[in-house]
Order: sequence, then C-alpha cells, then structure tokens
Amino acid sequence: MSEEDEDVLVRLQQALDSDPENSANHFNLAVYLWKKGDEGDESKSIKSRAAEHFVASAKLNVGNAAAFRFLGHYYGRVVADTHRAAKCYQRALSLDPDDFEAGESFCDSLAISGKESLEIAVCKEASDKSPRAFWAFRRLGYLQVHHKKWEDAVQNLQHAIRGYPSCADLWEALGLAYHRLGRFTAAIKSYGRAVELENYRIFSLIESGNILLMLRSFRKGIEHFRQALDISPLNVSANFGLASGLLGLSKECASMGAYNWAATLLEEASEIAGACAHLATNFSSVWKLYGDIQLAYAKCIPWEGKLIDLQSDEGVLKASIDDWKMRCLSAAKKARLLYQHALHLTPWECNIYADIAIILDLIYFFEGKGIDCDARQLAERMCLGSLIREGSNVEFWVVLSCMANDYSLKQHALIRGLQLDSSFAVSWAYLGKLYRKLGENQLAYQAYDRARSLDPP
Repeated sequence: MSEEDEDVLVRLQQALDSDPENSANHFNLAVYLWKKGDEGDESKSIKSRAAEHFVASAKLNVGNAAAFRFLGHYYGRVVADTHRAAKCYQRALSLDPDDFEAGESFCDSLAISGKESLEIAVCKEASDKSPRAFWAFRRLGYLQVHHKKWEDAVQNLQHAIRGYPSCADLWEALGLAYHRLGRFTAAIKSYGRAVELENYRIFSLIESGNILLMLRSFRKGIEHFRQALDISPLNVSANFGLASGLLGLSKECASMGAYNWAATLLEEASEIAGACAHLATNFSSVWKLYGDIQLAYAKCIPWEGKLIDLQSDEGVLKASIDDWKMRCLSAAKKARLLYQHALHLTPWECNIYADIAIILDLIYFFEGKGIDCDARQLAERMCLGSLIREGSNVEFWVVLSCMANDYSLKQHALIRGLQLDSSFAVSWAYLGKLYRKLGENQLAYQAYDRARSLDPP
C-alpha cells in the first residue's frame, strides 16, 4: 500500500475513532477498504474487514441501501453465501429500487438458480415503485421478449431506453418486438439505431434487411445484407438474404424490360446462392432459392445476337437463336436439379412439387416438347403432389390448369381454385384464356372482366 493510501486510511480510521456511532464513518471506511480489496493480494481478508464496517453502518442506519448492497456483494462474491446475499440485495432494493447494482446482482443470482418467476416479480416490484428503476424495466423487457410477450416488452423497453439511450441491446430487442408485432417501420428505425450505436450488430442488419425485402425495397435491403457480410462473410442468413434481394430486384428489372440488367443481377445471385448452399448443405430453403434464381435466369437470359441481313446470314441467325435456347435450357435443367435436391431434403414441402412442375414445363418448351402429352404427364403428376399436401392452395390449382393436357381438367382446376378464393384474379384470367381457346367468347369476356375488376392494370 502506498504512503498516500496509508494516509487516507489513517484519516478515515481517525474519523471513525472520534465518532464511532456515526454510520457514515463506518461506511466511508468500508468503501475504501472494499476498493483496496479489489486491488491487493489479500482481497478476502480486506473485504472481510470492510464487511464488518458495512454491518456496523447498517446497524446504525437501517436505511442505508448502499451498505446492504455491498454486503450482498460480499456474501455473494466473497464467501459464496447466496441466501444471505439475496436477503441483503432484497433489503437494498426495498430501500432504493433505483439501485441497479443490487437489482442486477440479485436478479443474476435468481436466474442462475432457475428462479425466473421470482426474477420477474422482483423487476415488476421495482418498476412499480419507481419510474427511474430503469434496470428493472430493461431486464423485464428482455424477459418478455424471451417469452414472446411483444406488447408488454415494447412498453418496458421503451421506458428502459430513457435511462440507457445508448444501449444497443435495448434498441435491438425493441426492434425485434416491433418486428414480431408487424410494426415494420418502427422495427427498421430501432434496428437502425442499434447499428448506429454499434456498427457490428449483424442481427439488426439482417432483420432490417429481411423487412425491407418484404416491403419490396430491394436496393436498401441489399445494402443491409452487404454490410452484414462485411462483418461476417460466411453468415448463412446474410448470404441467403443478399441472394433473395438480388432475385427480387432482378424480377423488378425484368418487369420493366431491363433483361440484361436482370440477368447480371441473377448471375451474381447465383454465385452467392451457390456459396450459401456449400455453407448450409442440409438447408432445403437454400437449395430452393438457388433453384428459383436459376428458373428466373432461364426466363430472362437475353439474346445477344446482332442485327443481321436475314437473306445472307439466315444460318448465322439460326445458330445464334439455337445458342440462346441452349443457354436457357441449361439454366432450366440446373434449376430442376436444384429443386430435386431441395425436395430430397424436405419431401413434405408442397411448394417444391409445384416448382418442379413449372421448371419441367419450361424445359419441355425449350426442347420443343410443349405439346407432347406423354412428356407433360410428369409435370402434371408433380402438380398433383403439391395438391395432395395442400389442397386449399389456390395457386397450386392454377399451376395444375397450366400443366394439364385435358381441357376438362384445366377447367376443373381453375373453377376449384375460384371456389376456394373467388377474388384471385389470376384464376379468372386463365379461365378467360381457356374459354377463348374453346371458342366460348362470351364466357371469356366475362372472366376477363372479372379479372380486370379484381386487379386493374
């Protein structure tokens, strides 16, 4: 101990000797000894001496919450007497519910003992007693998030943030609660605040990116996933989200006629999805996404032929078109293999059956088998596989109508879908198309009118 420390200790001891009935003198000496115990080699003996003075201080002033808190630390951390530590912490909180050290230490001991209900009760009691017991609101909010009590969690986390405005954990938990309640704008703001405070918050980046994709804000979502990958390049969720965002953006570009740009995005998405599939080989959703990307790529690969003289270069033109078809067919066949792998992992997923039916239809088109009844039977059977597992899905009935060769089955599938959901415009549009092929123009007009009224262009 240095000379300066010895002088301080002598002064505190002299103050105590001059007035031994003064609670503050015992407390000041005890606090000094406690701090010295954290630094010295004889920690336990020094802290035991400090505890004696904390006891004396508490006896002289039973309202000294800090003395009971230190005694709780002593019994809990030095002599490992959890029962006496709990009593001291409890006494400290009854005197001062704002004491976050006593509160957190007490609740930590309860959590370790598996007494979660008591932990919740302590937090509720403290928060009811004082609006400034921010530690209690924070802890209660975390527990409610854990138990998926989202509404209650939002209230307590908001209150806790007033006391800890720079706590990234609180903002992230609040974002999750908003997210689960469907309050997406508030969730994005909370996640964003967490990232502002700590830019390595990968969970906040991924979750906000997922929300942005759901809201069809693909560019912003892609930015979030790229940030997440800068932090953790091998994160499966971030890779999956980025590939999904690129797929969504490519579809948006293709819908506006920007097929070259869409194909470029899909090529990048394919690379990312492939890497993701190697990171998570048993995740069916990853293989399905990879297949979705290849399916979209097969549909939008641009023809790279140049303007030529048809009379002199007819052979060149045909070769160019054949090359384009082969590239489309190659992408479609790759998508089929990917869907098959996903189906092998999760044979109960009905969506994958429909996906395989769609990709088979596209393959038959590029192979020139679009009207081959025998070839199309497999696609029809895959549609039936999805309907066996989820017969109430309207979209599956529409897919069956597209794959079926028999006009009666086509009509039955569309009408069955409309019985399940009469407001599904796509079913009415396909029904109109079917009636037009059959020469039932009046029925076709009625179906088209219904489709337009449900989904105006």
